[in-house]
Amino acid sequence: MQPAPQTPRAELDPGPRVYRSATGTRLPSVTEILRECRLEDFSYVDAGVLEAAREFGSNVHHACHLHDTGELDWKALDPALVPYVEAWRAFLEDTGAVVIASEQAVVHERLGYAGTPDRVLAWGSRVVIPDLKATAALPRTVGVQTAAYAKAYQAMRGGKEPERYCIHLKPGVRGRNYKAHPRRDPAEWSLFLSCLNVYKFRNPHA
Repeated sequence: MQPAPQTPRAELDPGPRVYRSATGTRLPSVTEILRECRLEDFSYVDAGVLEAAREFGSNVHHACHLHDTGELDWKALDPALVPYVEAWRAFLEDTGAVVIASEQAVVHERLGYAGTPDRVLAWGSRVVIPDLKATAALPRTVGVQTAAYAKAYQAMRGGKEPERYCIHLKPGVRGRNYKAHPRRDPAEWSLFLSCLNVYKFRNPHA
């Protein structure tokens, strides 16, 4: 089992997280890079609906993070979030996966990008990078996103590239409604590299 990655230099603004390389150069995030390529088209969705969904997803992620760090106050948790956190807890219990890093940044110095995977897991003898989703339908970009995180983790730590999963959390009976989707398509990494090249072309001085 590989240890958790060391966090690269990352400065936290009041707004979005800012990543910097070892030399102090600002690095684009995986999210920024994918947004630049517009792989998902939400132009037909009302802006208020999109913002509400984004905020709810962020709250689910934060609650699951607090669960994993032992800081979650279940009594104070919004009832709307409880089924999702229970689903995540059930996944960990059922699989025996152990969280070895939660919301810790990774950086690919050579390719010049960074990001923060949801988790790094020790799942049996494997190191796994999962992405947690609480949406009704899974976004098509989740495989591309996890491919970027896995390659950055490997660039930092060496060794075998982590396996990738999307953990789809949904409210259900006794909180055990989750689905673990493996992501194994190598084309997802190729697509991220294409997006990275597009980002650098459009932002040569970023």
